[in-house]
Amino acid sequence: MFRTVHSTLRRFELPLAVAVCLSVTAYAQKPPDVTPDADIALSAEQTARATGMSPLFDRIRELSSESEPSPEKRLELFFARQQALMEVTSASMEVDATTGQIDVEIAETRELQNYLTTHRDSQVGRLNLVSIAIGGTAGTASSALGLTTHATAASVTGIVAGSATAVLSLIALRASEGSKRELEVKSNMLSEIFDRPANERNVYSKVVATFMNSPVPGFADGVTRQQLLIRGWVQVGRIPDPASAKGREKIEQLTSMPGEKIKQSIGDLDDRQAMLYDFRARLTHMKRDLAILLASIPSVMPVGPPAVQKP
Repeated sequence: MFRTVHSTLRRFELPLAVAVCLSVTAYAQKPPDVTPDADIALSAEQTARATGMSPLFDRIRELSSESEPSPEKRLELFFARQQALMEVTSASMEVDATTGQIDVEIAETRELQNYLTTHRDSQVGRLNLVSIAIGGTAGTASSALGLTTHATAASVTGIVAGSATAVLSLIALRASEGSKRELEVKSNMLSEIFDRPANERNVYSKVVATFMNSPVPGFADGVTRQQLLIRGWVQVGRIPDPASAKGREKIEQLTSMPGEKIKQSIGDLDDRQAMLYDFRARLTHMKRDLAILLASIPSVMPVGPPAVQKP
């Protein structure tokens, strides 16, 4: 009986260890899901509405349409163009400031993720080495005992070798998830997207908030860019449905601040970075749309009425 059990374990010991290692590798190398990007370039009129600059640009368009404006209107158009240039430039700089803050948060988040990943890989590597050492040593001892008259001892040694290898492989699989640790980063640029409490480090400028809360063209339900981001994250599995208990728990974890004692896993940090990159991409679209809006400002002043020559 012992010989039968021994031979059976020896037959499945290596395939089991290989299968466990391959499953861990496949899990680690799984390509990430990408949030769908449905944002298209806006026209100048749409950008003006999305940034709250419609009144100014409507007035510029009205003044520019006159073929022979009065000197007063020409002066008004001149100052309106200057104001539009300053507002678009200011909005562009505010977008740069927001993306800069996002980049800082991504870098700090990645630092903790790298620490946890290095610690996980080191732990899994040690477990694999111990598994190989025990399996190899005990397997060799079992084979050596099998050549003698100690058949029972050989079978028991083989069972111990196979069991130890399987247990260590399962422990390594569990350890591949990594440990958890609180993220000591004072910035959380996802807070406002999920309507969570924010501070001076997490609040967007007014023009960015107006842009993110404006409806996306092409969507009949009037979904905003902020809502579209959340839809995409739910679709690719970054977060559960925000209306569910699991969704609220995940959002609370993603928007946690230092001192709340909420620990983050490697997966949580990966989701947070991916969501920050998605948010940054939307702001890049805003820069593109602001450039289109700026290009729409008339570069040539309309010709005024001919001057009246004095007699």
